Amino acid sequence: MWIQRMIWVLGRVLFYLLLIPLMFGVIYTLSHDQWWPALFFMILCVLILYKGLIRINIPKNSIALHNDKVVLFFPEKTVRDRFDFASRAQTIIQLPHYGLLNQPYKLEIFYPDTKGGLNSCRLSLNLGYVMDLTGWQRVYDNFVRYHEQFSFVVNQQLFKSSTLIVASLPMQEEEEMDKYLEQIVAELNLGLELLGLKIEDATCKFTTAPTFVRLVASEQEILEKEEAA
Repeated sequence: MWIQRMIWVLGRVLFYLLLIPLMFGVIYTLSHDQWWPALFFMILCVLILYKGLIRINIPKNSIALHNDKVVLFFPEKTVRDRFDFASRAQTIIQLPHYGLLNQPYKLEIFYPDTKGGLNSCRLSLNLGYVMDLTGWQRVYDNFVRYHEQFSFVVNQQLFKSSTLIVASLPMQEEEEMDKYLEQIVAELNLGLELLGLKIEDATCKFTTAPTFVRLVASEQEILEKEEAA
């Protein structure tokens, strides 16, 4: 996403802003036979070159790619030698997090009851990555395909999967509600797996009333119109 690109660009700009003045400092001090300042500037140049060119900081939830195929996943932030990946023709890409996994997805499901009223299940879903090569490859492929629209595609998939749920909504025993929630999560996960994602945590607030009234966000209106089309 654009945040990742901005961080990379700022890192490169900072690297050259530090390296170029140091190189001029080395040239100037050597040309004036100032050996100790020259040695100091050369040591700083070596450190900057190491941190900027040789060492690579790999962010959390990154993947190593070879010919657009995922070969390795880094669940936590780590530091590696850049040439280890260059020698294998591998590149490092951070999978999207902000706008995708950093906030829960909200979903509300309505069911009519036998008394002319409505039951609802208001879901709050926290997503994560499917932890295998196939799942990481699907996330990467969809990230390349949709970019900043990936989160919107997840919303569409959740909306589509929710229309396939046929389980009846219980309003009595807590155990029945937990079992119902498990069925919902299983159904939604079937669609999310196509995107390389899964539900890590789900909560549901059950309510019942003669009628329900809600304000619909413009984003949801667009989503519902596209599904209807």
